[in-house]
Amino acid sequence: MFSGIDPQRLLTVLVEAGSFMSAFAAIAAGIVMASVTKKFGTGILASGFKTNSWGVFFIAFGIIIDAVSSYLNVTGYANLLPSYIPISILLAKEACFVIGTYIIVIGSKKTGDKLESLMK
Repeated sequence: MFSGIDPQRLLTVLVEAGSFMSAFAAIAAGIVMASVTKKFGTGILASGFKTNSWGVFFIAFGIIIDAVSSYLNVTGYANLLPSYIPISILLAKEACFVIGTYIIVIGSKKTGDKLESLMK
C-alpha cells in the first residue's frame, strides 16, 4: 500500500502535523482570549482571560519547539548540530511549558479570588 514510504517517517510527519495543529489552535485560543473586551461586572473575567492568554501563547510556543526538535531528530540534522543546541532546545521547550502553565494557574487563581471577593 505504501511502498517506498518509510513508516517511521510517515508516523513522524503525522505526529508533527498534529503538534502544529495543536499549536495553531492554541495560538488562536490565545488571540481570542486576549481580545475579550466584554466587561462582566468590574472586568475581572476580561483581565483574567488576558492574563491566561499569555500562558496559552507560551504553551503553544513550547509545542512548536517540540515539533521542530522532533523533526531535527528524525531527519538526522540534530546529529550535525553542536551538542549544546539540542539541550538548549529541550530547556527552552520545558521552560515554555512551565512558564505557560504557571501563568495559567496563577492567573486563574487570582481571577477566582477576585470573583469570590465580589460575591461576599
